Parts: sequence; C-alpha cells; structure tokens
Amino acid sequence: MKKDNGKTRGGLPLRVFNYIVLVCSVAVTVVLLLSAVLTFRAFYSYAEATERFVKLQETADSLMNASDYLTSEARLYTVTEKRIHLENYFFEAETEKNRDRALETMKEALPGSEALRQLEQAMQKSVALMDKEYYAMRIILLVNNDEDIPEAMKMVEISEHDMELPNDEKRKLARRMMHDEEYEAWKDRIRSDMKRCVDSLSRESAEMRDKMRKDLHRSLVWMCVLILLQSAELTAIFVLTTRLGIRPLIKAVMYIDNEEKLPEKGSREFRYLAQAYNKMYSVHYRNMKKLSFKAYHDELTGLYNRAGFDLIVQNLDTSDTAFLLIDSDNFKEINDNNGHDVGDRVLCRIADTLKGSFRPSDYVFRIGGDEFVVLMTGIDRDIRKLIGEKVYSINKILQKGVDDLPPITVSVGVAMCSDELEFADLYRNADEALYKVKENGRNGFSFYSG
Repeated sequence: MKKDNGKTRGGLPLRVFNYIVLVCSVAVTVVLLLSAVLTFRAFYSYAEATERFVKLQETADSLMNASDYLTSEARLYTVTEKRIHLENYFFEAETEKNRDRALETMKEALPGSEALRQLEQAMQKSVALMDKEYYAMRIILLVNNDEDIPEAMKMVEISEHDMELPNDEKRKLARRMMHDEEYEAWKDRIRSDMKRCVDSLSRESAEMRDKMRKDLHRSLVWMCVLILLQSAELTAIFVLTTRLGIRPLIKAVMYIDNEEKLPEKGSREFRYLAQAYNKMYSVHYRNMKKLSFKAYHDELTGLYNRAGFDLIVQNLDTSDTAFLLIDSDNFKEINDNNGHDVGDRVLCRIADTLKGSFRPSDYVFRIGGDEFVVLMTGIDRDIRKLIGEKVYSINKILQKGVDDLPPITVSVGVAMCSDELEFADLYRNADEALYKVKENGRNGFSFYSG
C-alpha cells in the first residue's frame, strides 16, 4: 500500500468535521429539549401556583361565608322564629360542613403554614361563637314550646334567671345576644383572622409565583441562548461545508474546464483528490506535450514537420511571408557512399545551420527526405538581396567539413505567399524556381517569376 507523503495531512477531514457537527448537533438538541421540558414545567408550575392561590383564597372565603351564613340563619331564627332557619343552620353546620372542608383543604395544601394557623384560629372562634348562637336559639325553642330540639342543642341548659323571664323578655334576650357588642366583637375577631389568613396566602403565593416566574424566565433565556447557538452552529456548518467542500468543488470544475491544475485547498479529502488529480494532470500534460511535439516535429532534426507546417500556416498571416523550398545538393551520393548514419548527421547539420541562419520569428521545416522549407515572416517585398546573402552564408558553412562529415550545399527556390495560394500551388511555384537553380549547377537560389 502506498504511504501518504504527508501533504494530504493538512486541512480538516470531512469525516472528522461530520462527527464534530453530529456530536454538537445532538448535544445542543438534547440541551434544548431539556430546557424546553424545564420551561414547560416552570410554566405549568406557575399556572398551578396561581390556580392554587385562587382555590385557597376561595377556600378561606368559603369558611368566612359559612360562618356568616350560620350567623345570618341564627339571627333570622331569633327574629322570625321560623323553624326553616334553624334547619338551615344545622344543615350547614352538620351536613354541608363548609368550614370543616375549607380547613381540611388548607391543611392538605399548606400544612404548617401561617395561613393555616390563621384559618384554624378563625375556625376556633367560629366554633366558640356557636355556643352563644345555640343558647339564643334554644331560648326561642323554649318560648315556642318546640320540643323537636336538634341533638347538638339538647346539652344546652338555660339559666334559672332566664327561665323565669317572661316570653317577651326571653325573645328580647335571644335577639340581643345575636346582635350585642360582644357578638359583633367575636365576628370582628373572626374576620380579622380571616384577613390575616388571606394576607398570608397572598404573601406566600406571591413568593412562590415570583420564584417560579424567575425559573420560567431563566428557562426561556436558556432556550433563546440555545436557539441562537443552534442557529450559529447551522451557519457554521453552512460556511464550513461551503468552504471545505462546495466552493473547492465549484472552483475545481472551473480549473478542469480550463485544463489547469487544482488548488490544494479545502478539506483533507479534497486536498488529497486535488493532489492525485494534479499528479495525473502533470503526467498527462507531459505525455501530451511529448505527443504534441512528436506530432508536429521531425523526429530526426527537431524541426517542424509537414503537420506542423499545416498547423502554422492556418494561423499565420502570409501576406508578408516568403516561402523558401530548400533541397540538399547531391545528398543521395553522400547517403550511398557514407551510409545512412552519416546521411542523417548531414541532415541534422543542415537543420541546425538553417535554424541558426534565420530569425526566431521565422519558421524552419523538414517536409520530407532532404527537403526543407523556411517561412520568413514580416518581410518586405524586395528581399532578394537578403535571401541571397543568407543562402550564400548557409552554403559557405556547409561546405566546410566538420568532424568526419562530408561538405554539402543547398539549392533554394523562393515564392512569395499570398492568401489566394494553397500549399500545393505555393510548393509548385517554389519547386519551379528550385528547378532553375538545379539547372544552373545548384548551390544557389532563384525567385519564382510567375
């Protein structure tokens, strides 16, 4: 297995990034759900506390209302002497028992509280006040000779002094007992205990609701913080995903379309892919360059070949270009007498001499065998003298033997290019000029005269 060369270790791996995102998302979601649960719990607790306060306040009012109801029925009975009020009194006291129920409700809701203590005191005073109410109503029963005495009143004994009073005085006594200052003082004390009970309820409930309100506010704040955190996390995911994956991928497509190397940026995986692609691209580029060179260059001399000539002519402004068809003089004899290896070396020497004799803006071709072509670009129409000097210089160089290579000369036919001429026409014109040189003994040049 091929080892990592260390270059791919830079950047954040997408796998690690995904794991980090997953863990963070799960953690934030769990905390957010927990915060939501706590918020709902705080909300319901606050609602329950408010509802309980209302219920307890109604309970306290119920005890006071029951006490006032008993007072009202007892007074009505002593005034109207109608038995229905007596029955209503004992129905409330012994059957409905609203006072007892209110006290039990308070004991269950707030055991040991200050409000319960105040309520119990009010209950005790209300029960104590019943003794006076029993006595007054017992006198009315006696006045009316009503022997259907409620069980709770049978133990009430009328004093001898009151027994000796006339019935009218007995009635006055009963009514006075239910309306005198002492009775009102007892009622005021009951009302005072009830007020303290309600005040205690309000205070305790307010403290509880304030605590719950703070808990609810804290939970809501945490929820907002977590929502913002999750929003920031989503934004970070979008930014990092774009930066590490999407943006490098989009840029990679652009670089690939432009046949360029990929920038090694982004996540670790993408950098690894970019490096792998760049390696393949480099190999492919070198291979294509070699193939391209071979396709358009002569393998022996390194000059442009016929395919290279066609490619260059298609993209060249030939309006001010001269076409030089160059033929090696007596090359067949050199090849036959000295062998192909020497012949190839002679061709290479001719190619090197041609390249060294013309400008970089000119193009030198070997189009086959011992035939060469030169395209001189950007020239004036009157270049006969310049070409003559170049041909003379080239032949002077080639006539000097180098190492074991035999001397050689070249003949040159020149034709001026134009947009109307095809390669075949241009070649035929230059070849006609070249033929004249060969007829005149070679080692020279001639212009096509039309």
